[in-house]
Amino acid sequence: MTSLVSKRMEFGKIVLLVLVIMEMVQICSGVRAALRLRKKSNSADDSEDEEMQDEIDNAIYDKASIFEQGETHDFLQFLRSIKYDHRQVPDDGYDGPVHVNVSIVVSNIRSVSEVTMDYSIEMFYRESWRDPRLTYSRDKFKNKTEISLHESYSNYLWHPDTFVPNAISSKNPRRQSITHRSLLRLRNNGSILYSRRLSLILTCGMDLTLFPFDTQLCKMGFESYGYTADKVKYLWSTGAIQSLKLHKIRLPDFQVKEAYVTSRVESYATGDYSRLYVCFVFNRAAGFCFLQLIIPSTAVVITSWVSLWMENETSFQDMISIILTITFLLFSYNEVMPRVSYIKAMDVYLGVCFCIVFLSLIKLAAVKYMRQRLLITRDTSIVAAGMLPMLRLVNGIGSPAVNGSEGFTYENPAVKKVSMSPDTFTQVQMETNGSMSPVCRQNRAKDNGNVSQSSNCFEFSPTFMHRFHWITQMTFFFGFVIFCLFYFLVYPNIHTQITDDDCDRQMAEWFAEIH
Repeated sequence: MTSLVSKRMEFGKIVLLVLVIMEMVQICSGVRAALRLRKKSNSADDSEDEEMQDEIDNAIYDKASIFEQGETHDFLQFLRSIKYDHRQVPDDGYDGPVHVNVSIVVSNIRSVSEVTMDYSIEMFYRESWRDPRLTYSRDKFKNKTEISLHESYSNYLWHPDTFVPNAISSKNPRRQSITHRSLLRLRNNGSILYSRRLSLILTCGMDLTLFPFDTQLCKMGFESYGYTADKVKYLWSTGAIQSLKLHKIRLPDFQVKEAYVTSRVESYATGDYSRLYVCFVFNRAAGFCFLQLIIPSTAVVITSWVSLWMENETSFQDMISIILTITFLLFSYNEVMPRVSYIKAMDVYLGVCFCIVFLSLIKLAAVKYMRQRLLITRDTSIVAAGMLPMLRLVNGIGSPAVNGSEGFTYENPAVKKVSMSPDTFTQVQMETNGSMSPVCRQNRAKDNGNVSQSSNCFEFSPTFMHRFHWITQMTFFFGFVIFCLFYFLVYPNIHTQITDDDCDRQMAEWFAEIH
């Protein structure tokens, strides 16, 4: 009995011990879970940094794996074996400079702006040179005469420090960009070909004297920044590789008329530098200026002539509106043009149109003045004609003339003279159609027996006004027609474009084919 009780007590102790152990295990697991949660919350801010570090490690591992295999590994071993120094200029075995052969393929010219006087170009720039230190045996590279290297190897090889002097800015793409890549190839004789895609904005000094009939000459230069001509000399490619090639280019307001290349040696204070030039000749398409400026200004001039023939009270206000219209055209045109100190061809045309409209306004004012004077003259003539019977009765018009008397005498059947005073008389001209001419004052003075007469009025008649109106109108019309013929046929040829010594056409080495 006692043994049975003792066994039960031992069994109870064991069960209690097991329960305590299980509870401790649960507590430990909860503590572990809490610690994990706490660790996760503390490392949430650093997760991005860890991911970036993993990517960097993977990239380093991939780069290292690439360097350990294939042509890359063989080329690195080759550079180590010849103890290549990329800071040293190659030596061809003679004392001459390194010849850098350049070729360009222009893929697109996006815009040519006369406001900012620049143009934007996209091209493939290729240059090749020979580095005798890189001459290799084909056995080292699996019997290959040419190997393709990654673009990053351009930092480990000597290459010309080419730059564009007249470049304002360029696009700087990110590394491994799909739009801007580079190419690097090495031949077994040490010749290196380096090609890259460039997007540049370059300055172009324009002469707008003949705008919108102008032709602009824009250039693009290439030279070494630090090496003089006795170290590095630039040459245009010859033979199978064309030095300049143009794709089909479409511009909204220009057309590529000509493209050619030249070369020169520029002298500076630091020495002589070899320089290459690409020259573009752009012809302006004047369609926009015709639609927006020339045709509207011509229509305004014709409208001013129509207003002169209209007999209404609002013609003067119409002429004021026309002048405001041509002034608005002048201001709108100058807003989109650069501020230059010389006169452009479009300024001449718009200025002549403005002068014609302004002279038409002056002519309209003169015609109105003559009409008013004619109306006043007719009214005065009618009044004078009504007073003639009374003057006949008072002065005895029907009696014969007496010499030396102050009475009225007949000198012309159509002229009646009424004596007002010894020194003054009034003359009334009777016209055949029954109307009266203006009443004019004449002074008569006696000097040593000679009589001198002077008139102090200008006679306006309907015939004179009609002739003045017709002659001036025809003068405006034929003068404007002659000016237009001169402007469109002769004026564009009397000015010469400014030439550039760097783009002398007679010194051109290659002319590109224009599509």
